Amino acid sequence: MGEDVSVIIPAFNEQSRIVQTVECLRDIEGIKEIIVVDDGSTDSTYQLLKPLKGITLLRIEYNKGKGNAVRYALDYVSSSFVALLDADLCESASEVKKLIECIRPEEKTIIIGRLPAPGKKGGFGIVKRVSGSGFYALTSRRVDSLLSGQRILPMDFLKSIELPDGFGLEFKITLEGVKKGFQLVEVPVEMRHRETGRDMKGFLHRGKQCLDILKIIRYEMRSNR
Repeated sequence: MGEDVSVIIPAFNEQSRIVQTVECLRDIEGIKEIIVVDDGSTDSTYQLLKPLKGITLLRIEYNKGKGNAVRYALDYVSSSFVALLDADLCESASEVKKLIECIRPEEKTIIIGRLPAPGKKGGFGIVKRVSGSGFYALTSRRVDSLLSGQRILPMDFLKSIELPDGFGLEFKITLEGVKKGFQLVEVPVEMRHRETGRDMKGFLHRGKQCLDILKIIRYEMRSNR
């Protein structure tokens, strides 16, 4: 692996985890830069990140969604490959090295981290079924880690597609990758999220995610007629 990677981490109200996530990435071979986008946080996320050296810290005044945060960060990327990571991984973010090791510049690949099964369902099963069914209807393909936010992909490819603002980001990236002939490489990793619980907040989060994905599916199906 001779290619440098720029890491983009969108963060919204992650004061309890973001510093650990960033710090564990500093000494990983192949990471050229770490770009953190505070997406309108109302807690201390931005204040905790400001003293950290060796990162590019960006701030969006109002929360506009994960896809918008990634799109905003692209102007600051200086590498040929981009790693997208979630802000709540803490020390397990270091598992990105397994994805970096799989980079093959001569191949058209999107490298996706396959996380362990969550301990709590929190409504994610419904989102996974909806997205999986929609993806199969559009591509005749099944992808186990379709919604994984941990992935590495070429910068040129990422800039070439229209990224949605919200939670449909991973679905859209994977869909466009398949349409453009990219190979999907799923790599098992021991990354751990803060799990979404079976409470109102958790179900609202999953509901928004499901709606964002359904919008993409509906648009693509209409476009394919």
